[in-house]
Amino acid sequence: MPKLENIKAKLRAARAIPPAVRAAMSRVPDSIEPGAIDVMNRFYEALRRHRQEHDCPPRACFDQAAKSEPTLGTLLRGLERFAPDLNLAEGRAARTAWYKRRKGAPAKPAAATNSTEIARPPAQWPSAWHTAHARLFAESPKESTAKRHVSSLNRCAEELDRLGLTPIPDRFRALVLSEAFSAQGLSPRTVRNYLGAFVRLAQCLDADPSTLDGLANIFDIWVARAARAPKHKDLKLDTFAENGGSWQGLLDTALDLCTGMDAAGGSWRASDERARLQACVLLIALNTNARTGDIAAWRLGEELKRREDGSWSLRYLSIKTGKSVKFSRLWPETHAALDALLLAGRPERMLTARYATFYGCSWMRHTRKPVPAKYPSALIKEITTVSAHPLRTLAADVLRRIDPGESPRKIAAWLGHHDPRSQEAYTLAATGRAQSDAWAKERIAIRKG
Repeated sequence: MPKLENIKAKLRAARAIPPAVRAAMSRVPDSIEPGAIDVMNRFYEALRRHRQEHDCPPRACFDQAAKSEPTLGTLLRGLERFAPDLNLAEGRAARTAWYKRRKGAPAKPAAATNSTEIARPPAQWPSAWHTAHARLFAESPKESTAKRHVSSLNRCAEELDRLGLTPIPDRFRALVLSEAFSAQGLSPRTVRNYLGAFVRLAQCLDADPSTLDGLANIFDIWVARAARAPKHKDLKLDTFAENGGSWQGLLDTALDLCTGMDAAGGSWRASDERARLQACVLLIALNTNARTGDIAAWRLGEELKRREDGSWSLRYLSIKTGKSVKFSRLWPETHAALDALLLAGRPERMLTARYATFYGCSWMRHTRKPVPAKYPSALIKEITTVSAHPLRTLAADVLRRIDPGESPRKIAAWLGHHDPRSQEAYTLAATGRAQSDAWAKERIAIRKG
C-alpha cells in the first residue's frame, strides 16, 4: 500500500481522534510525523477515559500516551499543529519531568555550605592569614560582609603570589597591589574594595598602629579616587538613555509582554514559559523597586500573598538592610501577571488549587529550591539591556520630575532607604531643582514688590 494510502487508512482507524483534528491531518498527510497518529489516538483515548474537559487535559493523559521523551515531543508537536485550541500546559509539565529523568545527565557539583565556607580559610590563602579568617566572620556586622572581604582577599592573595611578594599586609604591598589592579583595568571602586579588605585583614592579624596608618593612607587615596569616578551603573544608564530608553518605556515593554502571555496560552514550549516569567519579573521589579536578591527569595503565601478578591500583597525583609518592606496592594497589572505566571496557561478555574499547591514555594519557579540571587536581574537584562538595579535610579528620576520638593521623602520610602548616605545620590538633583523653583518664586515676589 502506498505511503499516503497507509497514512489515510491509519487516520480512518484512529477513531478516538476528534473529526475536526482528523480532517486537519488528512489535508496534509505527507507532513504528519511518523508515529503521530498512534500517539495522538492514545492521547484522546486517555482523555476520554479520564472524562476531563478539553480546556486543560491532565498530565496523566500525556504520560499514558507517550512512554518516552521523543514520543512525547511528537505528541506535543502534533497537537500544537492540528489541535491549536487544545491547552498543552500539562504537556509542558510532563516534558519537564522527562528532563529530570534523563539518564546520564551530569550531576551538578554541590555548592559549598555556609558552615564549610565559614569554618575553613580558602585554599589560595597563605598560612599566615589563616588566623584572621575566623575573626572576619565573627566581627563583621553581617555574614555577607565577611564573604565579600574573603572574596576580595582571594584576589589579593593571587596577585601577591603572582608578584612574588610575601603576604604581609603593609603600606608597600597595598601600594603595589593598587597599582597592579589599576594597570589591569579594574575600576577605582573595585580597587578601593580590595584594599578595604586588605586593611581589614591587617586589623584581624593585630598589625601594629604604624602599619595600620600606612595601609589607611593608601586606602584613603583610593576612596577619594572612587568618589570621583563615575559609577558603572550611571554609565549604563547614560547609554540606555542615549538609545531612547526610559522608565515609562520599560513599563510599556512589561505590559506588552504581559499581553503576550495570553497569546502563548497553554503552550508547552520552554521559550514561552521563560517569556512569561520575564514579563512578570520586569513588571514586579518596576512596581516594587526591590533588589534582585530580594525578588529571588520571595515565596508564595509567605512574602507574596494572594487575597480572595484577586489582589496580591507583598511584605518582606530586605536582605541588604534587614528592614521590613510592605506593599498592601500591588498594581492591578501586577495582579494579572502573577495570576498568569501561576496558571502557566491553564484555565482560571484552577488558580486557587495552583496557589494552594505551591504555597511556600518560590514564586518564580514554583519549587522549594532557592532561586539564585542574580537570576531576576539576568532575566530583565535579556529583554531591556539594563539589569535590575538601575531600575531603582530610573524610578527615582520619575518621582523627581513629578514633584521635586516632595521627591526626596517619596524616593526614600519607595526605594527603602534608611541611611541618608544611601539617599544622597538619588535626591541631589531633586533638591537642587526644588531650590531653583523656590528661588524663582522668590524672585517673582520681589519684582512684584
